[in-house]
Formats: sequence, structure tokens, C-alpha cells
Amino acid sequence: MKHHRALFGLGILSLAFLIACGRNAGKESSEASATNTSAANVSLNKDDYPVFPDADAGADPAVPSEQGGKGFKGDGWQTNTGFDLIGDPRALRGGLFREYAPLVPGTYRMEGPEWNSAVNYAMANMMYEPLLILDPTTLNYIPTLATHWQILPDKLTFRFRINPNARWSDGEPVTADDVVRTWILYSDLTLQDPATYSQMIKLEKPVAESKYIVRVKAKDVQWVNFDNVARMRIFPAHILKDIDGAAYLRDYNFKFLPNTGPYIATTADIDKGNSVSVRRRKDYWAEKARASVGLNNFDQVKWIIVRDPALAFEKLKVGDLDFFYVNRSRTWVQEMNFDKVTRGLIEKRKVFSNFPIGFYGFPMNMRRPPFDDVRVRKALALLLNRPQLLEKLFFNEYLPDNSYYPGTVYENPGNPKNEYNPEEALKLLAEAGWKDRDAQGRLTKAGKPLTIQFLYDDKQSETYLTVYQGDLQKLGITVDLRLVNSETHFKLLMTRQYDMSVEGWSADVFPSPELEFHSRLASPNNTNNITGFKDAKADELIDRYNREFDLQKRIDLIRELDRILSSSYQYALTWYPPTQRLAYWNRYGQPKGTLSRIGQFTSNINLGPGMEQLWWVDPVKSQKLEKAIKDPSIKLETGPVEDRYWLEYGKAEAQKAK
Repeated sequence: MKHHRALFGLGILSLAFLIACGRNAGKESSEASATNTSAANVSLNKDDYPVFPDADAGADPAVPSEQGGKGFKGDGWQTNTGFDLIGDPRALRGGLFREYAPLVPGTYRMEGPEWNSAVNYAMANMMYEPLLILDPTTLNYIPTLATHWQILPDKLTFRFRINPNARWSDGEPVTADDVVRTWILYSDLTLQDPATYSQMIKLEKPVAESKYIVRVKAKDVQWVNFDNVARMRIFPAHILKDIDGAAYLRDYNFKFLPNTGPYIATTADIDKGNSVSVRRRKDYWAEKARASVGLNNFDQVKWIIVRDPALAFEKLKVGDLDFFYVNRSRTWVQEMNFDKVTRGLIEKRKVFSNFPIGFYGFPMNMRRPPFDDVRVRKALALLLNRPQLLEKLFFNEYLPDNSYYPGTVYENPGNPKNEYNPEEALKLLAEAGWKDRDAQGRLTKAGKPLTIQFLYDDKQSETYLTVYQGDLQKLGITVDLRLVNSETHFKLLMTRQYDMSVEGWSADVFPSPELEFHSRLASPNNTNNITGFKDAKADELIDRYNREFDLQKRIDLIRELDRILSSSYQYALTWYPPTQRLAYWNRYGQPKGTLSRIGQFTSNINLGPGMEQLWWVDPVKSQKLEKAIKDPSIKLETGPVEDRYWLEYGKAEAQKAK
């Protein structure tokens, strides 16, 4: 059967994937792996692992096959039984994996205000499942809670057949009503989640045709509608039946709804202000399915709150963390050659892949003067000496960012390059009225000095922020650097209580510009449109993009939108990392490529499994590591520092396609 991706013109593989592209030492982890046995003789053949094991064994006998019950044939429906293994079947179960989180989430809810922290995203991906997921290698849909799906000829109506074997963590069966009730929650204004609401109101209320078949109809023909339904996380109707958005916000800040995914968390797993954990379920309903093979290997994944990345790095060195994402180039280049690294106890790995990086920059609050003037915003961008910073401070580990879709086919090559130009910046400021100076030499307008409060939450950012601050002050612009904790930073951005800030946004493989840049989300709080950007032409392009089914035309629309966004100077775009830099104790088995083809190092609801689900504790490596910890003369074998597997894979696939 054809997959939905081909039907909707999303053959992205032919385009977007061709991007030019100590002490303790984790004792818990090694001891927990002692019960593992060798998995060297397992099959690597995907066909040895059923897509639907024990098909329909849990079906309600009262539901006939034509209504999705036992014996459902799927005639006239789509599915995918040809996908390859995502995990490595040689992976072993057991162990604790500890990483750090830089902020204390204000909530562990999965929707509503302040929910969208990196930790919550990872937990959501490991606990709550959608109807379908994306294959991280091919981007075809893979059955998850749904076994089959339909897109009717009107391109407005979608049907899904729920897997009768799917179960909630409290043992209740998953049914079509769960999809209905999830939509009701998402579309409830009292949930105070305008971004999710903006997507759900494009759909009519779903209809449960039977216990296992649900129908969803969109109000308008947009290619994103099917994807929004297919990949939305499903919540349990038997709990939500008595809960509206307001009640969910009130009662579930630190409490979890039952879930269907391979991991579970309870209130006992939350140590407020210190850590949060998820634990692997022993009763996961899809344990034997092909999509689960080699995944979800750690018994426990724990996020430890460490507000200072430098302190987190020190915790890695002494074994209080198992992993550290090296987001600072100086650390990677100058501080990753200590004894435990040179002896191979800690590995460092730079992963090249097709992970959509997202964009980075200094957002400016366009709802406040002087940032409501594009000339001021452009001047501030031109005063950022990126060449100097990239060479002197960042060791050329980053690339200059001139796009909101950098390094992808969606980037407009004609965007302004924003070279460092103080002369042009001063000219623009003068045109905007900032041309006089006071007795202190500060630029003024109507007697008021040009003063900026710059918000940030990582003290390490001061290495480049102080340079920028100094360059601005030389020209008479006062910059007040305000360091706050991550929670405060997040709240101030979500409520637009800032002048300028430091921010970076992750991306999906399919751009969703509406959530970041549509004027509908410029005024409400708790949206990704933190600058308050409004532009009629941008709205038009976004609306056209949402309705366009042809991939190349969508790419062209995003490129045109990218030009408008770049010319708006709502951000002073900075730089982006073309790789993911990892440091971890040398005890883990990993699949080819270290991470998935499009995956981030951490699990993400938009990009699939991260290291928390892909890696496992290797007992042989663990034993060698423990010996090396005790004997300083031992040097361990490590893998290559640079992993280019996915780039080579892409080249090979492109060659096959010729």
C-alpha cells in the first residue's frame, strides 16, 4: 500500500535529506546491568519481528471486524509493515541513565502554560504515544496506537483504526473515545495553550464510529491537518471525562495521567527542585512490536537539575552524571582532554546527521520601543561581530546563522548576511532618531538614552555577551546584562517581559511556521511568537503553505517567508552548530550513527527517540570501565570522535536514486 507521505507529496527524502549536509563513576548503572545476558546471536532481520504481534488478541469480541474488531483486514486502508528496525536488537535491558536539566520545570503537565520544557518534551515522548510516529530514517508513518489509517478523497476526512491490543498503564484499553476526549482537552480554552488550540480548532470534533475506529474531519484542506491528528499525544478518556482544561491545570501540575508508552512516572519519581525520573514499564503493551525492538533499554532515566552547565560538566567528570551535552565550543576544544577522556573512560563524540538544527539568536521584543522600529533592530544585528566571535571564542565550531531554517532546503540563500558594520548601524540609528548624545556620550532620542536590558540564564553566555555589550557601549548604547535562573527566563519570555534575550529554537523535519510567526499568536502569552511579530504578507504565505500539497512549492513558500523573517530583524541571528557534541562514560552500546538520522540527542516528540531510548548498558564495556577506574594504567578502546554514518548513508541513498 502507498504511504500517506507519498499521497500528500511529502517525498522529503529526495530533497530535505540531501542537505549539504572518579568517584562513584556511575556505580548504579554498572551494577544494574549485571543481570544482562549476551544478545550477540539475535536476528538483525526486520522480518523476524512482527509489526503487529498477537494481532487482535486483546480485541473486544463484541466488536465486529468491519468495525475494527478482531479479524479486521484493512482493505481500503493504509498501513506500513515494511519499515526497518529503529533500535538495535542486540541492545540489552537494565541500568540507570542520568543526565542533567538546566531548569526546574514549573510543571510536569503535558499541556498548558510552561509545559514545553526540554525535560517535559522528553518525558512526553517516552510516556504518551500518538496514533502514528515518523520513521526517523525514511519519514514514512509507522503504526503506533493505530494500525491503519485512511485519507478520504476530500482530503478533509481522516479515519484511524485503533490497535485492539493497546493498553493504558492502568490496564484500561485504548479506544476511539480517547482520541475524542483528547481533542476536547486540547481545544479547551481554559487549558491556556494557544499554540495547541490553534491547531485543534482547524478540526471538527472527532467521531468514534466504533470502539476502534475514529473519524476526524478538518474544516479546511491543509496538508498539516492529517499530521496534526496522527502525531498528537493521546490521553485517556476514562480519566479526562471528568476533567476540563482548568481542572487539568489545577490538579496535574505534578501528577501524571495514565499513559500508553514504554515508560511511566508517578509523583514518587519527582523530587521537586532536584530531579525527575521515568521508569521502564514491565507491562508495556507494544513490547514485542517491531517498532520497539532495541529501544527503551534503561530501567530508569533520571534528569538531575543542575542550573549551571559548568557544574554539570564537573558532575560528569566525577561520575555523578552519565552524559553531558557539550554546548560550549571552548569546553569541547580546550577542556575535553583530561585524563578520563585520554584514557577512554569518558568518550567524546561529534555526531553528524540530518537533525534539523533550528535557529539561534537574540530576540527583540517588538511590542516595546525602541524595538518596534526595524531600523533599530537591524542596527543591533549589524553590531554583532559574528566573524570575530566565531573565530576567537567559538573556535569555528559554529556557522553563522542567516536564516530561520539554517542548513536545510528551506533556507533562502538570498537572505541578508548581516556582516558586522558599525557605520551602517549608526546611520540606521540616526534615521530612527537616535542621533544626539548626552554628556556621557550616550545616544539619545528626545533626551532619553538608548538603554537595553539583556536577559540570559546561562552564565557561560557572558563570554560573548560581554563582547557584544562592549561593542554597543563604545557607540553609546547602554546594555544592562541581567542574569536570571532558567525558570524566570522562561516565564519572562512567554509573557514578553523583556527587551532582548538569548534564545534558540528546536525544529521539526517539517516546518511549522504558524506556531512561531503567525500574527494570531503575536498577542497571547505562552506562544513561540515571543517577539510579537506581525506581518500580513507572512500570514498569507503561512496560510498558503498550510494548504499546499506539493513539496517543492512548500519549499518555495518557506524560502519566501524566510526572506521576510530575516528582513524583519525580530532576532539578531547568531550562529548554529552543524553537529551534536556528546560526552559520556564508556559503558554504552549504541546503534549505527550513535543517534537516529533526524534525532536529537534527547528524546523529542517531533523527532523521535533520543539516546535515552536508543542506547543501552553494555556489560562488557561496564566491566572494563570498572577495572580502568581502579587501575590508572588501563586505557580503554573508544570509537571515532566524529560519527558521519548518517551523512554517508544519505550519499549512498542519493546515489541509488539516480
